[in-house]
Amino acid sequence: MHHPQGDDTPARLLRSPRFGPFFVTLFLGTFNDNLFKNTLILMVVYQAATQQGGNVNQLTNLAAALFILPYLLFSAIAGQLADRWEKSRLIRSLKLVEVALMLLTAQALLSHNLTLLMVLLFLMATQSAVFSPIKFSLIPQHLERWQWVSGNGLVEAGTFAAILLGTLIAGLIYPHAWGMALVSALIVIQALAGWLAARHIPPAPSIAPELQPDWNPLRASIRLIGNYWSSPRLRLLILFNAWFWFVGASYLTQIPNFARSVLGGNATCVSWLLACLTIGIGLGSLGCSRLKRDRYGREMPCLGLALMVLAGLDLVWASPALQLAAGDGMIELLRQLSGWRISVDLVLIGVAGGLFIVPLCTQFQAWTDGRDRARVFAVSNIFNALFMVVSALAGFVLLGNANWSIPQFFLLIALLNLAALALLVRFRPHWAAASLLRLWPAGKR
Repeated sequence: MHHPQGDDTPARLLRSPRFGPFFVTLFLGTFNDNLFKNTLILMVVYQAATQQGGNVNQLTNLAAALFILPYLLFSAIAGQLADRWEKSRLIRSLKLVEVALMLLTAQALLSHNLTLLMVLLFLMATQSAVFSPIKFSLIPQHLERWQWVSGNGLVEAGTFAAILLGTLIAGLIYPHAWGMALVSALIVIQALAGWLAARHIPPAPSIAPELQPDWNPLRASIRLIGNYWSSPRLRLLILFNAWFWFVGASYLTQIPNFARSVLGGNATCVSWLLACLTIGIGLGSLGCSRLKRDRYGREMPCLGLALMVLAGLDLVWASPALQLAAGDGMIELLRQLSGWRISVDLVLIGVAGGLFIVPLCTQFQAWTDGRDRARVFAVSNIFNALFMVVSALAGFVLLGNANWSIPQFFLLIALLNLAALALLVRFRPHWAAASLLRLWPAGKR
């Protein structure tokens, strides 16, 4: 199909009234989630645990669990609502809920009410879980098919950029005496800005107006999983989409301790390495629109997994070569060739992740009936959450009870990526063939 030259570029989409307001709404909401969550974790680590005699590990794990639990509990209901109701109106309602929650959160932060903050974290994560199936199911209603890869790439890049900014800004602001006041002001202002942006999202009419939502979370989840698990191609997409989140959670969770205990760096090293990974995901996600040969980018997932394997192995090999004095920072890290090597490896792992996940999201949109697209994404969200929990458990068992080193854990992730690549080639050989043609010079003819 012919389409206007450059009509699917990220810059053009961001200026489009059919995508720009939605992107701003998504970015601000994700940024707020992560600014709040990481500020709360810092409170637990540096203040609340000592004052209340609590265990830091227990409280931080509780916060992490409260953040992921709503995706397991309420994704099925969220998918039904997104298919049942007009999406722009649903988004505006959710943003009003966010404004109310952020006003309460600001008060709780200023009063250091840890119990209330934990409850609000769960409610905020619930609001995000309800929003999640909307974001990918709305793209096909507002964009043409040849724009889907670029739209999904912007969503993924914006999501991870917001996660990184929320994490870094929480760490920068928290130590200051006025830190809590500034965080409180920021989350409220951003919630209001997100609501204002949402008011400009064009209507996305209901695609299943006759649907009667099942409000029982467990029954709805089991029913939806049963409905879509029977489709081999959807099952494959669900599992590989969840694999991306398993790998991403594994790296993002372990990089801080990797920077401190393996490399010997300080907090600036942690921030730098997290930024390398996250920026890489953004670059890979945005690059899909430039690199794709067909409108769905089917050659990208195999290339992404292959690059993830190679960069992951090199990260393991490069780690022992770096020698930092205890407490050295980012500048000292980048004075060594091995420091640059590790940084580039993390960027490449991120790029590979972006190349892998964006075409999978586009395939979801292409392979699902418009009448139940949000429910399919809801099932995917359930499995994403489950795989992230498995990632946390794997890290806890292998790095804690089994006394593995973090490089050994990263080696396992690289080898598992190799197994995932073999499975993808086995079940989608035409994707692998497209990848080879993409690399082979003859494929340019």
